[in-house]
Amino acid sequence: MKKKLFAILLSIVMVVGLLPVTVLATDSTVYDIWVDGVQVTSENKDNLFSGTVSYDPTTHTLSLNNATLGNDTMSDYGIKTTIPSTLKIRLTGTNSITRTDPGGGVGIYLNYSNSVEITGDGTLVINVIGKNYDGISTGADVKISDKARVIINSEGGLGIAGRMVEIDGATVNSTGLYAGIDAHWLKIINGADVTLKATQDGRNGAYIWKDQEGNGGDIELAASKVKATSYFPALFARGNLTVNGGEVNCTSTADGAIWANGNILIKGGAKVTTDGKSPMGGNGTFTVEEAEIDAKNTNENNTPAIYDRCVPVIADGYHLNYAKAVDSAGTEIDLLSSGTQDFAKYKNVHFITKAVYPVSFNVTPDGLTNVVVKVNGQEVTGSVSLEEGTYPVEVTADNCKAYTGNITITADTATHTQTVAMTYLPANYTKVDEAIAKANALNKDNYKDFTAVETAVNAVVRDKNITEQSEVNAMAQAIEDAIIALQYKDADYTKVDAAIAKANALNKGNYKDFSGVETAVKAVVRDKNITEQSEVDAMAKAIEDAIAALQYKDADKTTPAPAATATPAPAATATPAPAATATPAPAATATPQYTIPQTGDTSNPALLVVLMLVSGSAAIGTAVVGSKKKHNR
Repeated sequence: MKKKLFAILLSIVMVVGLLPVTVLATDSTVYDIWVDGVQVTSENKDNLFSGTVSYDPTTHTLSLNNATLGNDTMSDYGIKTTIPSTLKIRLTGTNSITRTDPGGGVGIYLNYSNSVEITGDGTLVINVIGKNYDGISTGADVKISDKARVIINSEGGLGIAGRMVEIDGATVNSTGLYAGIDAHWLKIINGADVTLKATQDGRNGAYIWKDQEGNGGDIELAASKVKATSYFPALFARGNLTVNGGEVNCTSTADGAIWANGNILIKGGAKVTTDGKSPMGGNGTFTVEEAEIDAKNTNENNTPAIYDRCVPVIADGYHLNYAKAVDSAGTEIDLLSSGTQDFAKYKNVHFITKAVYPVSFNVTPDGLTNVVVKVNGQEVTGSVSLEEGTYPVEVTADNCKAYTGNITITADTATHTQTVAMTYLPANYTKVDEAIAKANALNKDNYKDFTAVETAVNAVVRDKNITEQSEVNAMAQAIEDAIIALQYKDADYTKVDAAIAKANALNKGNYKDFSGVETAVKAVVRDKNITEQSEVDAMAKAIEDAIAALQYKDADKTTPAPAATATPAPAATATPAPAATATPAPAATATPQYTIPQTGDTSNPALLVVLMLVSGSAAIGTAVVGSKKKHNR
């Protein structure tokens, strides 16, 4: 029974031993994090060091707000944690961690499996004086991001030690005795500003190593500013080194400024400047895409600036834009004009490469002939390799206006095919204009129907180009055809008809010569149109003039004897009348008492004589009858 009780008690003790370290006798909870020698608990987590430090156990976030962590100089660590999670340190204002114990101390320490991430927009200054102690030390990862600013001075150890050290957009200045950063991987990205320095001879500004399995050892710098200084290579990578954009300035006081056991790739327009006493380079390949590299060797000996077994090779799609070198005699050489591009031959080498893109031209519309494209005044056949930039372009083609303009080339593939829309020359409207002028010169009132001409003129379209010349010519022809088809109105024969009627009313026997009138009438032509009206009017006038010129025939001057007129015998009476005693009047044969003057008078003289004779006979007859009446009485 006693053995069973002992076993139960022992089990309870073992279980309790596995529980988190918690003061069971009170309600306070302690956490595996210490700040300036003080362990954080549930009671003090919100108000450490006069409220300048607080801790959120749910997010594992330690907030520093103008905190000064240097009161316990004998403490081994400014901040220490063994929590099984990433410790997040958020900075506000200006904060500091100072370890001055000559025996040693670490600014921020995490055990082998813990990582730390420093964020915020504040500053953290870490000064560690002790021997062999680091500014930030962890067997896991260190990430400094956001707008955080971290300044580290580790006089006896490493500035930052970790597995993966990533600086993302932050500002870091890390100086260590052995290295500014010692890590398995190093990544500096997104506009970070980093300065690294090792103060001891035989050390590196950044020393990036591989693990026992051969993993890691890579340095990645992207769009950031990095400055590194040390005795040995300022940036040393056991693996590969990649610089993608940004600026890198490395100085070695006794060796090459940059060295990689693997491959080196510099691209993205990065500017890399090196200054060393031995060549920079590596054991692998050295590839340059778009970049500017200025490598100097300040060694008094004639040592090249770039290792001759790691000669930079310009990648496909890129070319030299600028290249100059200084040889061992101090002579400057233009590598572009000389054609000598052995960059591992000279003490100083400064060259710039630019990306070039195959740019093609699509000239529209389809079917153009004799198309010529010029870029910067040089004729282009097929495609042309161009750097980023703006270029003048000229394009000519048959039947088109010459095109002049600018194109802008970027890394965007959309700019690598340029479309140039040509404009056709306008069609020639000379014939159309001539036809319209001809139509405008016509008096439309002279024609039976002028609408076809007006329709053809109104159908003219003025926006045709030279490829549509046949259509324009057809417009001109349509106007010409409409003009040709015009029919004049008939001339007015009213006056002619009136003159002919007047002639027909005359008795041509009354006139000496009527042929002039007849000729004028016969000369009338009935098919004249309105434009020949003057001719028609002349016909009418000719008839009128012929009528006016008529002359009557002369009167007959021979007077014929009047016929004998018997006086009828009176009716028989009982008493026969005595024989007449009066002598009847003789026939009028006597010469008239006056002669009709030959004047312009148109009266007939013969008629007058007859009338006189008749009047005389009537008078005689009257006298006889009167005598008989008297006698019969």
